[in-house]
Parts: sequence; structure tokens; C-alpha cells
Amino acid sequence: MAFKRELAYEASAGSGKTFALVVRYITLLFMGANPNTILALTFTNKAANEMKIRIARVLKELDSPKAEAELNEIAKILDKTPQDILKEKQKVLSRYLRSDQKISTIDAFFANILRKFSLYEGLMPDFSIDENIDDDVVVSTFLSLVNSEGLYRELIEFSLYEEKRLDDLFKFLEILYDRDAELENISYEKGDIFALEHHILSLCKKMFELFSANEQINESTLKTLKVDTIDDLLERKWIAKDSMEYWHYKKFYTPEADDLLLQIKGALENYFRYKDGYYKERYFKLFKLFKSAKKRVNKNLNQLKFSDVSFYVYKILRGEVDREFLYFRLDSKIDHLLIDEFQDTNILQYKILEPIIEEIDSGIGVKENKTFFYVGDTKQSIYRFRGGSKELFSYVAKRYGVEVSALNTNYRSQSNIVKFVNETFKNKIEGYTDQLPLSQNSGGYVEVSKSEDVIGLVIDSIKKLLQDGVNPDDIAILTHTNKDVNTIKSAIFEFDPSLKVSTESSMKLIHHTQVSAIIEFLKYLYFEDELYLQNFLTKIGVDPSSNPDLGRFDTNQSLPLLIKKIITHFKIYNRDEALLRFINISCNYVDIEQFLFEYESISQDAPSKGGAGIRILTIFKSKGLEFEHLIVCDRFSGKNNKKEPLLFEYDGVRLKDIYVQLKGRNKIDKRYIDALEKEKELEHSDLLNLLYVAFTRAKYSLFICQKDERSVFDVLDLEARSSGEIKALPKERIHKETVEFDYDKESLKIGSQETLPMEQEDKGDNIKAINFGLALHYMLELLEEFEEQNLQSAYWAMKNRYEILLCEGDCERIYKRVERLIKHKEFLELTKGVVYKEQMVSHKGKIKQLDLLVDHNDKFVIIDYKSSQTPNSKYIDQVRSYKEAISSITDKKVEGYLCYIREDEVVIESV
Repeated sequence: MAFKRELAYEASAGSGKTFALVVRYITLLFMGANPNTILALTFTNKAANEMKIRIARVLKELDSPKAEAELNEIAKILDKTPQDILKEKQKVLSRYLRSDQKISTIDAFFANILRKFSLYEGLMPDFSIDENIDDDVVVSTFLSLVNSEGLYRELIEFSLYEEKRLDDLFKFLEILYDRDAELENISYEKGDIFALEHHILSLCKKMFELFSANEQINESTLKTLKVDTIDDLLERKWIAKDSMEYWHYKKFYTPEADDLLLQIKGALENYFRYKDGYYKERYFKLFKLFKSAKKRVNKNLNQLKFSDVSFYVYKILRGEVDREFLYFRLDSKIDHLLIDEFQDTNILQYKILEPIIEEIDSGIGVKENKTFFYVGDTKQSIYRFRGGSKELFSYVAKRYGVEVSALNTNYRSQSNIVKFVNETFKNKIEGYTDQLPLSQNSGGYVEVSKSEDVIGLVIDSIKKLLQDGVNPDDIAILTHTNKDVNTIKSAIFEFDPSLKVSTESSMKLIHHTQVSAIIEFLKYLYFEDELYLQNFLTKIGVDPSSNPDLGRFDTNQSLPLLIKKIITHFKIYNRDEALLRFINISCNYVDIEQFLFEYESISQDAPSKGGAGIRILTIFKSKGLEFEHLIVCDRFSGKNNKKEPLLFEYDGVRLKDIYVQLKGRNKIDKRYIDALEKEKELEHSDLLNLLYVAFTRAKYSLFICQKDERSVFDVLDLEARSSGEIKALPKERIHKETVEFDYDKESLKIGSQETLPMEQEDKGDNIKAINFGLALHYMLELLEEFEEQNLQSAYWAMKNRYEILLCEGDCERIYKRVERLIKHKEFLELTKGVVYKEQMVSHKGKIKQLDLLVDHNDKFVIIDYKSSQTPNSKYIDQVRSYKEAISSITDKKVEGYLCYIREDEVVIESV
């Protein structure tokens, strides 16, 4: 099995997607890839953390039976023996643990990009990301801009004319904002709506006069031809017909009636297009102000939502940055790209990643060290409502010649469940391929029950599982809405108050027992209130009256280190992933004070674990999870049929057109009718995918609780049935992966989403010197201006990120070096201009990274920082190459300098 440099896996549910990702990543390591150049992107923190843990664990256990499957697969791909692989294990493991691993969510990766280029959009690099930004602030800012632009009256008239509420308009604008990158080719027709409306009504009058000329026509028939407004016309059944030769009109029909009908329908179709254009013209005019309002709020609050992050990153990459001069530097260091759940990627995300994919693709066959790999399953595409485009899976494969292979063996579910899923979906989902169960996974139980009392069916299913000896911790219930979650929780409590139940709302990370305990102790350290101490000790199971050793804690040290010390001192750690996730999140806060005043906004979920009782969650929330015994229940209330204000029509992955959903348009506008039909087909596909995701979460038993009528399961044509046998497996037989938690400085970079490391003068095995250099460069990069008042914020940001990797006292030594630098007269003189920090330059096919580039109008100044004590001829050659590149690109005079930032002095040498 030869290694394929561009490969995609169509990975059906339970087919070992994470296994494939981990094997691919580790295979790259054994091929000699630098971990710093491998970018692995997922869609959730859970998936990113799982991948990090699995890679480290497999590497450590590669010579044990636990990782035998991975070892054999890696050997097979590389056409080597397992013994050959194991000979390299220690070297590969060591290199991996010492690296800056780039395994993150796609949102975190984009945020990292934006921090590098944020100044181009007038944003500060230390912006925070908060999904709970007050929308009222955006609304008030928008209205202020509308007023200042003289459009307030137009806005009100527009809203009144179409009876649109202001919040409806903002919903429209938010939808456009999320798709801004796709709007470039959207056009609209303009015309005089009011003149056309008058023309249509005059034609209707002629139709009325034509039929009323026949004295035999009765009043009731004639009344249906009486039209005073466009709304009247749209309510008439005859307007949707191809001919007036039908019903009572048939008796009085003449060919002239069809001529008039054709004219009316043609004019009405134009009316809808002009009206559509009327909306779009105003939407886009108001949308421009809306984007300005969003940006103003983002700047003033220094807060963004993830949608803002993607918006700005795309805008910068496509227009603000000269890609030859200020090359997208993260791309320059990425030789290997791995993407998880590719079917959930939206168009904007793809457009941002596209330059990286193109760069890798262009290197295939030229530089045989670049690779591209993605996995996903279009059957599990359930996020179209927020932009997910499953069409990208095949589009990207076709565009870049990526070979697509199928993973069809189901390692999760028992054979009866696999068989049921195959039978249910093979004639429903286009292109469905049967999954194969493992031979050792024979058995399993499936039950489909029907009744209008869905809650009763759920309780009966729980009873059956409990009677067969199933532990409540192994039961999960999937619903369609959050409201249904609470309904079922109440029903279970009424059935048996002693049963423990966990829901999404009770599984937030900050509510996790150990995490909430640590938060109480942080409050105690900061507020010095004994009540918080009592709460903390009670939560960790320590008697407050026993005089426990409270230790000594420095609240000025970085928050991750403080939390680590609390965990260690009180021996709280019990191999729980929640603590690792908590420490990762704590890296986003400058200090304990910021954390304590903002922690309640942390929305991340705690990882699921045994002992939580019966779990209830929505199908959307269950994506990526699996459950021993699963109950999937019907929707309790009817489907929400409220139409969205805009209809987006796609041709593959290209946005073909946008239609404003107007009353009666579905009777007349042929293009709109076709777009509506496409949308119905996509909604049908979305529902099938959602149910497929739900059913395939089950491992040992699957219960489906269906309503008799108007059921969400009607699309599947299910019959009531039961087959197989429920087996309550002993706890020890149920494999639940534990989480490795390593405090080793070189193997754990808490919360690290570091920038790609620059060329270091201290290479080799001196990891401490490298980290020292990275931290120094990081602090210099975060200085807003080279002034003393900016030192503290840059220092604490550096300390928070790097202290755990540095020797004692290194942070203070770095502070003193930077303080000495910004007081150095020659340095300050050289930096009097427009300063670009950590910039990339593409020249002659090579990427060069400049520590500091200063535009003095008549010339450019390049400054290269060095923390070493000893000059080196390589440094001079490096700066000379930088000078050549900038001179060639800008055609300006260029000066270059080496800046040695030493322990006791700053030395600047001209090159």
C-alpha cells in the first residue's frame, strides 16, 4: 500500500475516522516530516484534544499491544516492517514532544491568523472571542450610521412598505454577513416597481372587462376576476394556470384571454424580479453600513465572534495584504494539511484554506514533502443551516486530483444495528453503500415502537433497559430540540426520582466538579473570603475542620501554572480530561483577575464521563459521540415552517443567486420555483442525514420512539419491530478511553497555539535556548509601540504563554532585555516609520521571515533580532538575502541591521 500524498477518506459512521487521522499524522512523522509543518484542523475542541491525546499515546505505546493496529497500518503504508518502525520510535517521539504541535479547531487557527494581521483591519492582536457580544450595541451603532448617511428615512419607509420589523432586517443582514465572501457575483435587476404594478393592474382590468362583456357570466365568477391590488391578484387561482380555458371561465373563454394571461404573468414575473432587486439594492446598501457597525463595535470592545474572525481573515487575505510582499506566513510553514469532518466545512472556511491547499498542491511532484489529507462523510452533513457545504468534499477532490477511498467497516455498532441502518437508508440516501460489521460485533438490539405518547415510549424503553440490567450511565436519549431535553428530563424524574440524569446545560466545563472546585479556590486566593475556601474543600472531599495544608500560592504567576500548582498540591488530578481542557482555556486569560470576572462566559462543555446517569442531548450535540444504549425520540411539537427571508441557490459550491422570499412568487417566477424545488430536495437530504447521524451513535442497542402521525421518521417508512437481544455488558468490558495527562514541560504546551517558530540561532538540542528566543520574539511582537507604557501588557502576555516552558527567572530576564532595547537611541531612530512585525516576504520561490520591517517612505529598514552572545556569519548572509528580496520587490533603498539583545547590552550592527 503506497503512501498517497493527496488522499481523502469517505469515512462512514464508526469506521475509524480518528484512527485514520492519527495514523496519517504519525506516518508523516516517520517519513521525516517536521511536526511544526503539520497542520491538523478539526471542528471541535473535543476532537482536537482527542487527536492530540491519541497521537501522543500511540507514539508512546507503539511497541505495546495497545497500539498494534496503528503500528501495522503505519508499516503497511510505508512498506516497512514493524521492527523497522520501532527502531525510529524514540527519535520520532522526542521530536514530536519538543515541537509546537499545530492541532487545533479551524476557528482557533483562523483566530491565530487574524492576530498576525489584525492591525490591517484596525483591530488589536489581543482581541477576545465572545459569542455573547450584545447585539443591541451593533444595532444602535448601525442605526447611528444609517442616520449619519441620511438613510434613516429610507430605512423606515422600506420597513413600513413591506411591513418588515427591524429585527427581521437585522436577521437578513446577519445572513449576508456570514456569506459575504460569496456575494461578489450576485447581481440584481432594477426597474420601476410602481409603474409595473400599475401596468399589471391595467391588464387585469382588461381581463375583467373581457369576461364581463359576456352578459351570461354570473356575478360570483366575475368577482374572481376583480383585482384591485397585486395581493388580490396573487390570491386568484387563475394566475397560476397556463390557460383561462378551465372551470367556469371555460364557457366564456376566448383566445384573447390567454394572451392577456400571458402578458399578466410575464409582467408579474418582471415585477417580482424588480421587487427582488429593490430589496437587494437596499439590503446591500444597508449591509455596507452594517459591516461598518460590526467593525466599530469589534474595535471599541476589542471583542469578536467566530463569524467576525472568519470575516476579517478572508477580507485581509483577499484584499488588504499584498500576497507577494506580505506573504501569508502561516502558509509558508505548512507542508502537510489534515482536515477532519470535511463535509462540515463552509465556503468561507474553504476560501481561507484554499491558498494553503494550492500551495501544497503546487509542491506535489516538485517538492516531494508536501501532502494533503482530509476525511469526512457527506451522509453526516447536518450543518447546512450554518453554511456547511458537503459538495466541497467531491469538488476539492476533483479540482486537486485527490484520490478518494471509502472506509466502510463499522467498528462501533453491533451487527443487528448495522444491518438495520443499511436497510433503512440504502434506498433513501443517494449513493449509500452498505457498511460491514466486524465479525466479533455480532448481536445487538433494535426496536421501533409507535404511539402518539412519545414520552411514554421513552419511559418504556428505559424500563426495558433497566430490567435487563443495563447501567443508567450507559443510556442516552437523543431529541430534536433543547426544549424536548427538559421535557424528557421531567418525565424521567416523575418515573423514578432516584435516577440520575445529565443534560447539556448541566455539563458545562465550569460546572464540572473538579473544575468548579478550582474556581472556588481561585476566588479564595483573590478575594480572601473563607466561604470560598469552605466550598473548595467540600467539593474536593476534604473536611474543613481538619486543618489541611493550604500551601503557598502566588496569584501573580501565570494562570495555567497557578492552576497546575493547585491540582498538584491538593492531589486533585484523577486522569480527568476536564482538567486538561480547563488549563487549555485558562491560557486565554492574562491573569487571575480577568479570569474571575469573565469565566462565567466560558461555554465549552465538559467531556462526558461515566457515572453521570442517563444522558439527554440533541442529535446535533451528539455528532462525534457514541453511546452503549441509545433511545432516539420523535419531535414532540410540529416542525417550524417559518420561511427564511432569503433563499440561496447553489450550483455545486458556487452561490448562483439569492432570492428574496416574496408572497406569491412561487406561483409565477420560474427561476425562483426551480430554486425552491432545489431547496426542498436539500431539506429532505438534511433530514435523512440527521436521522442517519442519530441512529449510528448506537453501539449495543437502538430504540426508536415514533409518533403515529406527522412523525419526523415518516421519511424512512419504518415499521414497528424489534429484533435481537439486549445485553448488559459488565463495566470492565466496555472500553472507555482514558486520558493521558502529562505535566512534563517538553511534552505539554498548555493551550499553545503558537506562531510558527522563526529561524533560531540556538538550534540543536538546546530546547531551553529555543524557548527563550521564542518568548523574547513573542514579547517584542506584542509591543503595540516601542514605549515603556506597553511593556507590562506584552510582558504578561509572554509570561502567561511561555513561563511553563522557561527556566526560573527567564521571564524577568526577557523583560529587562526588552526594556533595555526600547530605551536604545539608535534602535528608536531606526524604527521611526511604519512598522511591520514578523512579516513574510516571498522572493524567488522562497519565503523569508523578517523580525522587523520599517517603511521610512524613501527607504526600508530591516532589523533582525538575535538573543545569542556570539555573532555568526550566517546571520549576515541572512539579512543580506532579506535586503535583496525587499529591494527587488519595492525598488527602494534598503538598509539591514542585526540587533543583538543581550543580557547586559544592546548591539546594533549594520549589514
